[in-house]
Amino acid sequence: MELLSEVESLCDSLFWDRADVGKRLASLRKLQTAVTCEEELKRHGGVDRLRKALAWDDEEAVDIAASVLASCSGYTARGPGTRTQTFGEHSIAVHETDYVEGGLGWRVWASGVVMCRELLARHGEIGLNGADVLEVGAGCGVVGFLAARLGARRVTFTDYLPGLLSNLDKSVELNAEASRGCELRVRHLEWLASVPGLSEESARPVGGDGSCSGGDANSFAAMARDRALATDETFAVILGSDVCYEDPLPKALAHTLSKRLARPGVAWLTLPVRDWPGESGEAVIERLVKFATDLGMAATVEKAPDLEEEEYEGGTFVRHRGGMVHVWLRHE
Repeated sequence: MELLSEVESLCDSLFWDRADVGKRLASLRKLQTAVTCEEELKRHGGVDRLRKALAWDDEEAVDIAASVLASCSGYTARGPGTRTQTFGEHSIAVHETDYVEGGLGWRVWASGVVMCRELLARHGEIGLNGADVLEVGAGCGVVGFLAARLGARRVTFTDYLPGLLSNLDKSVELNAEASRGCELRVRHLEWLASVPGLSEESARPVGGDGSCSGGDANSFAAMARDRALATDETFAVILGSDVCYEDPLPKALAHTLSKRLARPGVAWLTLPVRDWPGESGEAVIERLVKFATDLGMAATVEKAPDLEEEEYEGGTFVRHRGGMVHVWLRHE
């Protein structure tokens, strides 16, 4: 058990050092000897990182990642399929994919569950009934599908990976009957494009988030063009959960929200206060808010409730030191 204290940093290395073949392979080899620390590995998102490693062009790394995954079981280690969660009287079914197809949007995250529970009680505060709603970084779309049940006129789910858009299409089919009266749309939206030059400075791989799904650059460009959210569309309500997880997303997200939020309009984000290498989770939230207020949006940050301890199962359900916050941004 001497590796127990290293599991968190090893899991982090699979994300932050994913471009360094030597470092990521060294981390995988250590994790292979730490399978007895299975619960700790899950708690720190190791299953997520290992699934992503299955897409690397490195036979040894893929073999090691597969062997460690084989030692894990339960929800975070299972394959794609439908997951149903209940919020009040509403049962929401979404299709979950895998890391190769969906990158970080492959599963419902803990913050999405928290936001859904809060949305039940607070949807009147944001004028959800009859509203045109945008979900940014929708992933599996659980928040948007609940918004549809709670009275939204139209919900537009957006993300940027081809695999995620296809996965959202499946979830739209699952929810179409129960969401009658609300139009459901899936569109491509790349936040980096909201800041001139940012896409070139921080180019993401075709598959994004370390995944290799989506084909070549030409097919990706065609998808982005054919499924793009119209440049002039704005929304009275914007929702997002766990949508600020690496640079340059604080800046790109703030600019995207400023451009897409109607006047008047409200954006509601539920975010884990997740520490980044060299930066506290609180500082990350502060940077996002600073970018937003510099763009003319009014901002409020409030403590959000958290899941119960027994609900944290590892993977996409990991408790963070700072808990969660709601970030409210408004155009008057």
